[in-house]
Amino acid sequence: MEIVYSPYDERVMADPWATYRRMQDDAPAYYIPDLDCWALSRFEDIWQASMDRHSYTAGHGTSPDALFLASEPPPSVFLFMDPPAHGVHRGMIAKSYQKDKIATIDAHVRAIVRELLMPALETGRIEVYHLASRVALFVIADFIGLTREEILHIRGLIDRFYTREPGVRGTTPAGAQAFAEAHDYIHGLIGKYRRQPPASHSHINTWLHAIAADTTMTDEEIFFSIFAMVITGSDTVPLTTASCVYYLDQFPDQQALARRDPALLAGAFEETARYDQPTNLLGRRLVRDVELHGQTMREGQSVLFLYAAAGRDGREFEQPDSFNIERKMRRTLAFGTGIHFCLGQHLARLEGRIILEELMASIPEFAVERAACRRVYGEFLQSYCSVPISFKPR
Repeated sequence: MEIVYSPYDERVMADPWATYRRMQDDAPAYYIPDLDCWALSRFEDIWQASMDRHSYTAGHGTSPDALFLASEPPPSVFLFMDPPAHGVHRGMIAKSYQKDKIATIDAHVRAIVRELLMPALETGRIEVYHLASRVALFVIADFIGLTREEILHIRGLIDRFYTREPGVRGTTPAGAQAFAEAHDYIHGLIGKYRRQPPASHSHINTWLHAIAADTTMTDEEIFFSIFAMVITGSDTVPLTTASCVYYLDQFPDQQALARRDPALLAGAFEETARYDQPTNLLGRRLVRDVELHGQTMREGQSVLFLYAAAGRDGREFEQPDSFNIERKMRRTLAFGTGIHFCLGQHLARLEGRIILEELMASIPEFAVERAACRRVYGEFLQSYCSVPISFKPR
């Protein structure tokens, strides 16, 4: 039976695992004719490609929309840069996300989780994605220099921007309108913060006073930096945390392990990011020919890294389709690797672990309302975006 795969195939996106396995076994370098691009599904291939800065560039963007549908070049943010510019722009804020720095905000993050969790404990029902989303947004708002009201408004526009419609490739007209609204709103904030600078430790303050490549950052560059940081700072943690709670309910033996030893909740978050990777895929553009699995991927073509597939690759993980919170992983692509590894990976792990710890400590027993759970799936993100749980109220 012929393998049929496209990042825009809604049938595949809804349940990709069987297709991913077939690609790994029979077509690990899979050619997509209508997009003139390749898809890599094996862990090792994606790992090595991520490390290869000489053959691949992020300069044309990394999402399918940017690689295949955009008429304009990608915005000038470090996510879409190659060395040396990448190191200069990423380095402006990178120190804030070092592991030792993130460890110092444990109490701050825990206080935010408790602030948001405590009123909900009296109701007997919590929507886990919503809780985790608010935690992630409020934490990253402090890093960026936004107020809670500002980041909630921006996130609402981003959610509209992300919404996909059947039969429409990429951003919908409503999504494009949401992006335009976000553009105007954030530019208004930049003007405000130029007149009234935010906290000196904030990213906005850094960007307002930054000099990169002998020039100051423009308002448009700062806009895209804010927009990108809100997305990356509040996408994967809520999806992974909500999915983790879903799977702990689906696999009671794993939940029992976590309740007996809460230290395993860090592993539960990590295992969920492998088992149901929220960053479905990203891509690069080739700057020279690459031979792989008997195929020649040509300069100028795009290559998709199917991270969700790599997380279930039996060549890297024993029993890859089993959910095991005690799993010992030699390597992970949950947060990428190479120069474009996720800047906020230590923050994401801290947030996920603390949310799970507080939920489990506060609620001795809960039931996931599975009929009400929803998944988001698209060419970029996939995982559980709504996981309501019910329990005995306090």
